[in-house]
Amino acid sequence: MFWRAAPAKSDENGTSRMRTDLRIIFCFVGLWPAVCFSEPLSGYSAYTSWTDWARLRVGINTGLASSYDRQGGNDDYSHYEEPNGLRTGNEIVTAATLSGPGIIYRFWMPHLTAKRNFIVRMYFDGEEAPRIDTDSLDLLGGAFGYFSSPLVTTCAGGQVCYEPIPFRTSVRIETENKANNRHYYQYSYLKYPPEAVLESYTETLTPEQQIDRASVVSLFENAGEHPAGSSPAAIDIVIPATVIEPNSGIDLADLTGPGIIRRLNVGMADANEAELDGLRLRVYYDDSTEAAIDVPVGDFFGAGRSRALYKSIPLGTDSNDGFYCYWPMPFRRSVAVRLHNTTDSNIPIDSAAVQYEPAANLHGMCYLHAVENSSAKQPGQIYHSILSTTGCGHYVGGLLYIEQDNYSFYMLEGDDVITVDGNDILYGTGLEDAYNGGYYYNWVGVQADEPEGMYPQSAIRPLHGILYVHRQEGVQYSRADQYRWRIADCVPFSRSIEVNIENRYAPDGSEWTSVAFWYQYPCRKADFDGDCDVDFHDFADFTSSWLNSDCADPDWCGGADFDQNRRVDMNDLADFLDCWL
Repeated sequence: MFWRAAPAKSDENGTSRMRTDLRIIFCFVGLWPAVCFSEPLSGYSAYTSWTDWARLRVGINTGLASSYDRQGGNDDYSHYEEPNGLRTGNEIVTAATLSGPGIIYRFWMPHLTAKRNFIVRMYFDGEEAPRIDTDSLDLLGGAFGYFSSPLVTTCAGGQVCYEPIPFRTSVRIETENKANNRHYYQYSYLKYPPEAVLESYTETLTPEQQIDRASVVSLFENAGEHPAGSSPAAIDIVIPATVIEPNSGIDLADLTGPGIIRRLNVGMADANEAELDGLRLRVYYDDSTEAAIDVPVGDFFGAGRSRALYKSIPLGTDSNDGFYCYWPMPFRRSVAVRLHNTTDSNIPIDSAAVQYEPAANLHGMCYLHAVENSSAKQPGQIYHSILSTTGCGHYVGGLLYIEQDNYSFYMLEGDDVITVDGNDILYGTGLEDAYNGGYYYNWVGVQADEPEGMYPQSAIRPLHGILYVHRQEGVQYSRADQYRWRIADCVPFSRSIEVNIENRYAPDGSEWTSVAFWYQYPCRKADFDGDCDVDFHDFADFTSSWLNSDCADPDWCGGADFDQNRRVDMNDLADFLDCWL
């Protein structure tokens, strides 16, 4: 179920929008699936269309409306779109005005803030009366309409609503500022191309939408099971118990495509920390010598170091088959999945498994990437870099591990800051807020009515959670390990993305380790005009260099000499068509 493309319009000069027409036609014939990716009217299939987690988002932009300090300070509360500045009195305010079509996928507040009954009103499509007229206590407590558990949840000092809220042309979010009450909030949303037709939120769901929502509820309630269920076409490769020798590795899978890896398991029930740190998971696509994933097994899965066993929707450590990864991993020509022992000692594994299936159509599909970054806080350092990459794709979250020799949680004051394509910047309101917690994960401003109670050491949810939080009176040590997955509220980018977390408030020497997960479009070489579409425009650019046999300088052939044999020939055409078709 997709959004519907609107009829082609004309520009000011009466010129037909041929590009839109072509997109509509190619959606029907199946040759432009990256553009065809979209949401049903309710938005729920962003969770349940498992293969589409990997599909390129063309023309889809992300945004975050939050209470961050517009002056760059640490007063990340009681700031709004209108009126400007830090508000201190009692007044009605506008948190955000968004133009559509789009969908709000996440609404977050600290538990303590939500319990103070801040007004939440949403006005759709220029209407004078709000369609949503409630307060934060009801909406984030699961007492508003069909907004309820498990899509509405309380966890480690934070409350979050994952109910999709679509808007056709616009939505204005109205709330209130209260004197002597700090108002923290975040709204995550995606905006779709103008030709997308979404119906704005109504207070009831159609029978079809109720079925869609029930599927999402089942997905959330059954975290740890495969999000797409079983597949009769799936093929299992099972590696029995073995020992990986020092400075060597084993192949878990070496496959030719096209296909998609559905599941990856590694069993290491009795592994020590050195083994989890020293054994690296490496994934190579299409015979590349550069790994798209090269991360220690422990950090990739969130295992070891006293962390809680957990089940989340795409990743976890608590299953009969050991650690699991359910992120879809498409590949066109080939994929190699390897475990490499970087230590000087043998590393035993209990088992490993890769499940995949052939796939006839991978048009518009991206490849899963993951990168680990580690740093020790230096004097004057402001950010820990989580991800920095160029190209087309979308960021889908990750894990962050912090520890320090200091009795303080002040390191959690840092905001997440995401810069998309060098221009659009998403500003968060605090580290634990970015992972849907609040008030130092309910270690200050504690709320006794939380599921895990006060001072939780762990709290696990399908899309976010804390794996280990620790601070002990009289001991100069504190730690926080957390995760969050952005499946529906992913962050698309068409040129570049920078994901940073502030560590300026952490003591020097504190240790920061992150693992970022993102999907990247593998056919960037054929995208000559840089719009993330390999289309007729790019084909025209390619043919302008066709049969050129003077490619001593790659620029002379417009980048069309893919195999760098100094001529544009049938081999390059085959590479281009592999990306286009």
